[in-house]
Amino acid sequence: MLEKAGYDIDVRPASVREKIPFEMSPESATMYLAFIKAAAVYEDMCPDSSLPILAADTVVVHHGKILGKPADSTRAFETLYSMRNDVHHVITGCCIIKDGIRRCFCDKTAVYFGDYSRRELEDYVATSEPYDKAGGYAIQGTFGRYVTRIEGDMNNVIGLPLHLVKKYL
Repeated sequence: MLEKAGYDIDVRPASVREKIPFEMSPESATMYLAFIKAAAVYEDMCPDSSLPILAADTVVVHHGKILGKPADSTRAFETLYSMRNDVHHVITGCCIIKDGIRRCFCDKTAVYFGDYSRRELEDYVATSEPYDKAGGYAIQGTFGRYVTRIEGDMNNVIGLPLHLVKKYL
């Protein structure tokens, strides 16, 4: 996404424990996780580096509960079945460190799922797609066909609110 927007990027995974230390809102949690990732890369690169660092973290929230990446097919099925014919929110928190200044922000998008059968869901969870994604799906993947509408930024649902990132880069 960043390369398509014209940015020259270098991906450096952050070696951090993605655990929220205390109860906080989903918005704060995403910004906190993005911050610890950005700070870890900043320290690894050298605090004197003039290159901007961007880190992000995305969660899916349904009825006030954060839905993580499903560990198995049972959890993937339960998660996605609970969101059938309902709305959930995708929240992506970002942290940019540029010239030593840290800016954290987030974006929230409402995603509406339509109807799908138990059989369609069983077929989907039998694939590898649900297991490395918050909420068990990617809107740009095969499960995206069940999205009936979104309110907000599609790029945020994919994993990066590009319109906000551009503003701060």
